[in-house]
Amino acid sequence: MPDLHDPIPTREKVLIIGAGPAGLAAAAALKALEVPFDLVDRAPHVGGIWNPEREDSPVWPTMEMISSREFTEYEDLLQPVSFPEYLSPAQMAKYLRAYAARHDLTEHFRPGTAVRSARPFGDGVWEVELSTGEIGIYRAVISAHGISEHPHRPRWAAEVPSTVRVIDAKDWTGADGLEGQRVLVVGSGQSAADISVDAARRALEVRWSMRTGHWVVPRRIAGVPGDVAASHEPSVLGGLNAKIAETVIRRTVGHPADAGLPAPAAPLLEDAVIISDDVLDRVREGRITPAGDVTGVDADGTITHLGTGSHAGHLSYAPDLIVLATGYESRATHFPPDVVPRTASGAPDLFLGAFARGRDDLVILGQQRVSGGVLPILVEQADIAAFMLAATLKGSSPALEQFRRVRAGAEGAVPAKPAAAPAGVRGRVEGLLGAQKVTARRAAASAHEAEDQLVPQVDRDTLLARLRSVRELFA
Repeated sequence: MPDLHDPIPTREKVLIIGAGPAGLAAAAALKALEVPFDLVDRAPHVGGIWNPEREDSPVWPTMEMISSREFTEYEDLLQPVSFPEYLSPAQMAKYLRAYAARHDLTEHFRPGTAVRSARPFGDGVWEVELSTGEIGIYRAVISAHGISEHPHRPRWAAEVPSTVRVIDAKDWTGADGLEGQRVLVVGSGQSAADISVDAARRALEVRWSMRTGHWVVPRRIAGVPGDVAASHEPSVLGGLNAKIAETVIRRTVGHPADAGLPAPAAPLLEDAVIISDDVLDRVREGRITPAGDVTGVDADGTITHLGTGSHAGHLSYAPDLIVLATGYESRATHFPPDVVPRTASGAPDLFLGAFARGRDDLVILGQQRVSGGVLPILVEQADIAAFMLAATLKGSSPALEQFRRVRAGAEGAVPAKPAAAPAGVRGRVEGLLGAQKVTARRAAASAHEAEDQLVPQVDRDTLLARLRSVRELFA
């Protein structure tokens, strides 16, 4: 299974599954701490969903990123100054390849190699079968498979007749070829907004079915990238800060309800906002029509739904294409079902979104949705994983024992006070979108919208602060 010229057997290595941003962060952290590892991905290159050669990627060539160049980079490798303020998917892919090259990660990388199964046999013993048919034993697994593996489909989607084309958001490749067609985009989040805007470039008609309303925030505020502006906002203002933020957004792009979209279900700083310069304008122009929640499908393919705003009432619509941007289920088929316990809502029971409770040999990175860039969270999770695995390689340490005690307790007991980012294994990336808080009201809306086992929405800044507190145990 390993390279014949590699003197280190796999039983002494960590296997990293997935070579996207999270997997690369984990690989660089392990290498910095001299922990041996292998890195595999079914794609031919590193980059994860940003790999333009992946047919199953949820990004498309014209998609715009929602975080600016300044906040979409590892601290030890800045984005090229020639890159625009907001990178294209191809530019992000190029950057991730450069990051892998900088840390010599490609010498550990096996492209075009998927993991069929990874089964634990006692602590520190994993039997792994690859798509090549090879079987090996690893001492630990870091799974960085991402959150776009398994699209969630609402129950009514099974009733759509074959005369109507239905695709998931991850299969969207752009608006070319939609001339003269009617498109229905279903979903309340960022992907649904982006796809609606893209489809409106070519399609005859675009309707956007939203169950839950959200605030829309522009990429730039007064000429400054929104994430840069948000990073300078004084969180100590508390409720006053929230009022100021809503006033700024209302004056900049307007209130979603005034454009005909559902009113946001939560205040701005508690909401899973949509970041877009165009979606409200397209709605006002009539190129995107709010459609409300889908309630059923007739035998002829007619969609019935409840309208919103000025389109209120029971309506029907016969689309040529339905795009389901209805989220992703949090699961990985390469693990046995009982490896990671589930919460009552069906989400994985992972400490700080990554660490299997009671196990030092399993880490699952990035299993949460956040408002703003997720890269800082992935880097913190990867750093903690590397420190934990480096400590287990030596047997134990006071820091590891303390981490185990913290991991066994409640996440709420972990300090979540905002603080300057500590120096990590390779450097840190600052936060992206200000202090947004997912409240009980927002969590309830997410549960209604997501129907159980979808990747959970969490407060980015709280999780980031707790990760940094735990990471300091190893300092």
